[in-house]
Amino acid sequence: MDVILIILGILGFGAVMISTYVFTVAARTYVSEDHGGLRRNSGEARLQNSQLIPRSTTDRRAGKPVTFPLTVNGILIAKDRRTHPDRRKAN
Repeated sequence: MDVILIILGILGFGAVMISTYVFTVAARTYVSEDHGGLRRNSGEARLQNSQLIPRSTTDRRAGKPVTFPLTVNGILIAKDRRTHPDRRKAN
């Protein structure tokens, strides 16, 4: 019984050490303020920056109300799917 407890203790201590190492590496890579490591060299970050489309000063919420049927990019929208007048309200 003592041997089993010693083995479980060693394995538990090893698990704590491995999880501490993984946490510190992840924190250094993804959270640090120096923007080093994967953040700078990531192809995904460059892809996201190139997909940003600047908005004009007249935001879509500042425009006039739309009426249905509506055509957007060649797609016909027959009716409004929203059931509440304010779509930010919880159902």
